[in-house]
Amino acid sequence: MDQVKIGLFIQQMRKEEGMTQKELAERLQISDKTVSKWETGKGVPDMASLNPLCQIFSISVNELLSGEKLPPSEYTKKAEDNILSLLEENTAVRKRNVISVIMGLVLLLAGVMMFFGFTCSHLIWYLDLPSLLMPVCLCGAIVLLSGKRTAREVISLLRKIVIPVGLIDGVGAVICIMAVLDDTSTIGPNLAIAVLSVLYTLVAYVVLVVLEERRK
Repeated sequence: MDQVKIGLFIQQMRKEEGMTQKELAERLQISDKTVSKWETGKGVPDMASLNPLCQIFSISVNELLSGEKLPPSEYTKKAEDNILSLLEENTAVRKRNVISVIMGLVLLLAGVMMFFGFTCSHLIWYLDLPSLLMPVCLCGAIVLLSGKRTAREVISLLRKIVIPVGLIDGVGAVICIMAVLDDTSTIGPNLAIAVLSVLYTLVAYVVLVVLEERRK
């Protein structure tokens, strides 16, 4: 599919209907930035938006995906081309999903290994990289395994999971510390190090909230 052609067609139809990007976005219950991305060829409507968009413009899905109004003589051929194009894209998406699942599992395994290895044996490493890498690996694994791909979907998912991941990581670290700690005088510093992941995820949550608000 030609995303630029589809975008220009959406823009043309919107103007023919006398609507602004904001008005169209409100009818579709999406952001006007999404409409702008469609019209500039940086994206295409997802499945949830296709039918409502076609109903607003009084066109068929085939015409929307073709980026033009079709005479009856070309309708069947364009339909076949669009189906083939969608099949090719679905194949590519499936391949990307398989790769994402593999990467997600690797990150999840890495996060678990770091959790048990670094938390129980090398607590001082929490002062730097591991306290940040464990939540990053776990959140990355969840995102990749979830199948979310658009920036808006990923940001929304991360906002929902980042604090729970940090809390789980922090609580698990505390349990491991209490299980292996011999010198009670070091409880305070060790616990402070163990909850760094929680602090990092709280900061990440604030950043994600700001990013999510800007994308609305």
